[in-house]
Amino acid sequence: MVDYKIKDRVSIDRAKLFGFTSELYSKVIEQRMTSDFAVENVLAEAEEPFFSKNDDESAPVGWWRGEFWGKWMISAVRACKYEYNEKLATIIRNSLGKIMATADEFGYIGTYKDRKLVLPCPKELGAKIIGFRCDFCWNIWCQKYTLWALIEAYELFGDESILIAAEKMANQLIDVVHELGVNPCETGTFFGVASGSIMKPMLMLYRHTANKKLLDFVISIADGFENKEAKCIKIIKKSLEEIPIHIWNYDNPVAEKRSTYTSQKAYEMMSCFEGICELYRITGIEKYLTATQKFYALLMKYEYNRLFCVGFNDRFLFAAVIEDAISEPCDIIHFLRLTADLYLITGESRYMELYELAFVNPFLASLTRDGSYGARAVRSMSHPVTERDVVRMKYNHCCVNNMPRAFEHAATMIASENDDGIFVNLYLPSALKLRQGELQISDGYMKECKVEIRVSAPAATTVHLRIPSWSKKTNVSCGGTSYAPACNGYFDLPITAGDTVILVEFDRTPRLMYGNYERHIFPMTPYLKQRYDLIEPAEPTNENKATLCIGPVLLAMTTQLGTSWKYMLERPTVNGICKSCTAEPVEKEGTIACYNVTFETAEGKETIPMCDFVSASNRFIPEDYSIFV
Repeated sequence: MVDYKIKDRVSIDRAKLFGFTSELYSKVIEQRMTSDFAVENVLAEAEEPFFSKNDDESAPVGWWRGEFWGKWMISAVRACKYEYNEKLATIIRNSLGKIMATADEFGYIGTYKDRKLVLPCPKELGAKIIGFRCDFCWNIWCQKYTLWALIEAYELFGDESILIAAEKMANQLIDVVHELGVNPCETGTFFGVASGSIMKPMLMLYRHTANKKLLDFVISIADGFENKEAKCIKIIKKSLEEIPIHIWNYDNPVAEKRSTYTSQKAYEMMSCFEGICELYRITGIEKYLTATQKFYALLMKYEYNRLFCVGFNDRFLFAAVIEDAISEPCDIIHFLRLTADLYLITGESRYMELYELAFVNPFLASLTRDGSYGARAVRSMSHPVTERDVVRMKYNHCCVNNMPRAFEHAATMIASENDDGIFVNLYLPSALKLRQGELQISDGYMKECKVEIRVSAPAATTVHLRIPSWSKKTNVSCGGTSYAPACNGYFDLPITAGDTVILVEFDRTPRLMYGNYERHIFPMTPYLKQRYDLIEPAEPTNENKATLCIGPVLLAMTTQLGTSWKYMLERPTVNGICKSCTAEPVEKEGTIACYNVTFETAEGKETIPMCDFVSASNRFIPEDYSIFV
């Protein structure tokens, strides 16, 4: 195994989740992976393109059916890593065998008849073939997920034949790109970021094989993203120059008019920066970390939306000035992953606060509560958008296949440790065994803003409790002593060997959040018209509306609590006129947290039932909601 030149500041292990999150994850595993329906329909459909190889049937336009199996397989392997399941392991082995058997003489495992079809389709030709201008070619993108799945499976089973297949597959891809005489960033679609995102699995494979050909290939991608003449978006260069992401364009670097924006594809680009983080760990070259940190700062300045994610509808379109928010679950997942990478490298708690807000709000809201499916887009108003029959896939969807891996990822981020002690990062109900002790975290954080943490330590250590910036009044009780730690950082609590009980009570004060938005897009705008263009809303408004949080939880009005959709649309906002806001907890079946919220303005008092955004959004039946008050 190739060692990292740069070690993470903290190490992590995998927790066992409990409560709502655990129950939902179990449902997802059953519904999407281990049930007869999942195997006979979901998985079988994802495998089929590797046999028919019809993703280039409209060549030189190429499609992306080949991504679904890799995403499903990564999620399934991660589920087995989380909690070994012999039934699922058998399903994984059987599917691996079938897909690996499709490899050609060169080692190509893919869904294109022509393995060398990797260059973008000329947009004018794409228009003639399929009716709209596109440069689609997803061959390398699809190979990325297949390669990643093989590596994950090798790590689970330790079967050398899987690693051999992965290395042969990677080598043939590199040979194809070299034969064409292009930079990898000049392949695929979306100005290089789709193909460039293969950096992460290539580096994972390099660490297992020490094959320098893989490392050199990744470095060539990074060079293309920085200073080569490759026709791609220079994501490293532009990050270092701190240019807003929504105006990045390789042939028009400083577009001044909104109509000339390039509409950057969000999760492909964040995937590239995951690879750049990994390249920093392996090479120790500081500019890779600096570029990632600056990119992340640009996300927070220009793209952070009202759902605690980034971008608008899978594009970087200056989402920070758009009042309505639409987040594709793949964006949420990769925002979580990139955020976690920066936390692990730097040890800075602010990243885990952003991770938590994204996980407990838009991510958990993106799945149906029965675990059978999920959203194509999570929305701040109206209802989530689901999507089926994408590229003739009835049971598979890019986001739905990708989502389960985020549960396992969150389980690894619950707590971390280094020589300074144990760091508690997420307050999800869970149990975890670390080198310095065992932790048990109770339920109650999302509903009551308090948790009990039990630590069993073999020796004296320090427990570092993450205190969110929103918790202005926090009380920590331990061993008969109470503390009032400052917000926004870690509170350091020394403990002795043996068993320790820590009670943490966070601030439950309702928090109204305001904004000043240039554009206001509401659900009456036809959704598909928004998919690729930022357009003027069909129903413009002059209001800047407020949103409300209690603890880490974003609240919403919803018709399931008796509030009419007409009322949500027509009521005036409390933004700028609210004298006070109070919330009385109430029990409501089907919600994680529910309140009667009273707003006081000069016009008097108004009480509205509101619940957590997750419970308002994850029904996927005709129940409308709004986060705006």
